[in-house]
Amino acid sequence: MPQQEKHEPLLDELRQAYNTYRLYSFIKDAPKKPVGRFWQLTFERLNRVYLGMSLPPVMLLRTRDYLVRHDVPFLPYLCELLSIASWQVSIGRSVTIGPGVFMPHGHVIIDGTVDIGRDCVINPWVTIGLSGRRRYGIDRRGPVIGNKVYIGTGAKVLGPITVGDGARIGANSVVIEDVPAGATVVGAPARVAHNEQMPWSEFHAYLDKLQREKEQQP
Repeated sequence: MPQQEKHEPLLDELRQAYNTYRLYSFIKDAPKKPVGRFWQLTFERLNRVYLGMSLPPVMLLRTRDYLVRHDVPFLPYLCELLSIASWQVSIGRSVTIGPGVFMPHGHVIIDGTVDIGRDCVINPWVTIGLSGRRRYGIDRRGPVIGNKVYIGTGAKVLGPITVGDGARIGANSVVIEDVPAGATVVGAPARVAHNEQMPWSEFHAYLDKLQREKEQQP
């Protein structure tokens, strides 16, 4: 098998990861002329994608999984160590993440037998994994998260639960029960605030309203 074909699956995953973050960089494509403007926007995009966002941990995750599948020693551990040390992103080897995942900043822990769908947004300080409940030994089952799920900053999604497609989890929520598809959940423990997917403007306005009410409480 030619060397290029052998590594094509990994290259496809890395290209897809880069394209996801390039889309979220919100920087226009650099014009070919004038040359100065081209390089200015090019460096701005590279800086934002590779330093301002957490694309490198995602690429390290894809590379680690590829190396593990091909029984390469030591290098998978090196990928994990670099991800944790540089971006505080720790993702266990029993975690499956679909294409298009977007982590704006890092500081993410995912462990246990977790399955995350495609095009999910995982904000900083999020923990996804085990609930700590025990019945017969340690329960290694974690959440099954659908496609296009938004997980807000500081949220915890724990235990063998299911989060439906298009669900939105508010900041600092603690999710320990199933979340219906398209629902918005907030609070600790999380409760369903809306059963149908809210427009983004309404979603953020609703979170701001909850924050103001919390600040006004004696």
